[in-house]
Amino acid sequence: MSTILKPAAMVKIALIGLKKYRPQIISIIHEMNVIQLEPLSKQADSFLMKEQETDLHREISDQLLRIRGLLNSLPPFPVMEKSKFSSIGELIQTLKSLDIDKSIALLERQKEEILTQINETQNNLKLLEEFSFFPEDLKLLHLSFARSYFGRVTLEKFPDFKKSLESDGGPIILYSQTKDNLVYFVLVLPPNFPSNSLATAVSVYGVHLETVPKLQGKPVDIIQLQKNLHDDLNEKLKLINNRLTEISKSNYTFLKGAEEELEIENQKLEVIEELGVTNDAFALEGWIPRSNIENLKTAFERYSKGTILYELDTKDNPPTLLANPKRFKVFESFVRFYSLPDGKEFDPTLIFGLIFPIFYGLMIGDVGYGLVILLVSLWVIRRVQDKKRNLTIMPRFLRNFAKTILRPSQMVKLAKAMIPGCIIAIILGFCFDLYFGFHLNAYLFSFLNNFGLNLPPDGALLNPIGTFGLRKLLLISGYVGLGMVSFGLILGILNSMRERQIKHIISKIGWLLFGWGIALVGLAMINHVNINPMQNIQGAGYFALLFGGIGMMFYGEGVRALMELPSIISHILSYTRIVGILLASVILAHVIDFIFLKSLDNSIAYSLLGVMIFLIGHIFNIIIGVFEPGIQGARLIYVEFFSKFYHGAGSAFKPFGSKRRFTINEYNIKMFKK
Repeated sequence: MSTILKPAAMVKIALIGLKKYRPQIISIIHEMNVIQLEPLSKQADSFLMKEQETDLHREISDQLLRIRGLLNSLPPFPVMEKSKFSSIGELIQTLKSLDIDKSIALLERQKEEILTQINETQNNLKLLEEFSFFPEDLKLLHLSFARSYFGRVTLEKFPDFKKSLESDGGPIILYSQTKDNLVYFVLVLPPNFPSNSLATAVSVYGVHLETVPKLQGKPVDIIQLQKNLHDDLNEKLKLINNRLTEISKSNYTFLKGAEEELEIENQKLEVIEELGVTNDAFALEGWIPRSNIENLKTAFERYSKGTILYELDTKDNPPTLLANPKRFKVFESFVRFYSLPDGKEFDPTLIFGLIFPIFYGLMIGDVGYGLVILLVSLWVIRRVQDKKRNLTIMPRFLRNFAKTILRPSQMVKLAKAMIPGCIIAIILGFCFDLYFGFHLNAYLFSFLNNFGLNLPPDGALLNPIGTFGLRKLLLISGYVGLGMVSFGLILGILNSMRERQIKHIISKIGWLLFGWGIALVGLAMINHVNINPMQNIQGAGYFALLFGGIGMMFYGEGVRALMELPSIISHILSYTRIVGILLASVILAHVIDFIFLKSLDNSIAYSLLGVMIFLIGHIFNIIIGVFEPGIQGARLIYVEFFSKFYHGAGSAFKPFGSKRRFTINEYNIKMFKK
């Protein structure tokens, strides 16, 4: 079990090689993507040197900035094939001979100028269409001794605004027109009118003023001219975009490949400059999964003779690389959300992946709800992950709401995590005879009983809201709680044994004994068993567990353990919330169905109202079923289970390397298993 629950075994290694093979070795490490590079230890760093930034590094950085600028100016174009460069020197020479910078820069300037003119034209059109009622030439408003504005204000505020500006020599409102409860007016201010008075009036009455555009002619005539200008500008913009598209079509694939290659070479040179070197050799240190050591050695033997790999003996905490079966990797996100495990402790992902769907399915416990959530989960996966955009069964407002809560990748992970829980919910829903709260099994069981089967005539193998069924479910949830808490404490004991923390071992054994003692005493009292230790040896054993556990806890943790005694009880009983959430869902479904069925016996209006209540009520219950069981199921594992053994606070394994999308690997090492 410890092997299954452990992260990938990590080993700290040191590499020593000839300086002339350094670029090849760094390239191999980058392409294999299996080593997290670390600073050299103090012992090694004391007698090794660091190299300064080279001219090649500066040239790569300059070309990378140049390419990114070009790509930002060019429209994206599909990259149909990967690029292959024989050397970084050949790539830089090719880039230097690429003479498209001036053409792109000129087209970009022209494009910016045209876009500015288009924006100005659009603003003029919008303004002139609002004030097309002005019958005179706009040049009459271009006065050297006065200021002219187009303004708008609400109809009820216009008289007060006009009155507030009236004074000797005050502003003149030449024309005005009312439309859609707004007054549009032309305002001319004399040169001696104080600006602060105008600003105050504009602020108080919510007036919007715009300067009269520097155009000549009547608004009606100017509008047509501006439309023609707008069309001409769009044609020019289209020609520029077509030219940029032609340049992109010829160069985009090469530029994307060159950008990626330069980024990778830049990363390699940054690493090289951090390595410890002598005149003839170099050294580096890092963490690697133990399973990849032989692959790395084989790659070095093939491409860089004489490179030596050492395993270092260190007490440093290794980075964490979660290594779970493929079907359980989706649950790694839930563990990371809580805290990444330390590299030396248990990885609880597998346990989470087994337990969470059971809790989730039990809290839903309805065939209808489970089936709907299952279909929605499959739809999310198909639409987001498989990019089947034509599937739009979910209303837009629900899709937008979901996007405000989760990123698309998170939606897919959540959907995949809910699928096994939905299958369990469907199975349990059949056992509970719940189909959106309706009971349908009786018809099936009645038919099957004709063939000699002895199935319950009411259709429920276990009725969650019946007295017997409820007691059974509560008892099962109590056993689940006891089992989960006990399992967590056992894992905690194993952790403490690995860390050789004797007092923690004794304390956790005490917690385990106390928890079982409480559970056995509680079960005995429920079943009216005599547990007087003076009369019943069984009762004496129960109390021995209780007080023995308390004593061991006191020895291991002191007085603090006695203060936390109630927590073990609350953690066990906390698992009964599984049944509570199930009951809430079942009762709500029954209420919705009851109202719906009663409405059918009334008028058409009441029947339609009942149908609306039925649909909205069950949609609401399904939405609760998506979130509440998931939140509470995860909480039970996080708080009542993880707290018994899990520390977390691990650092993620971050190997040196990157995935190539537009270029081909320098070395053919695909046969080496990562």
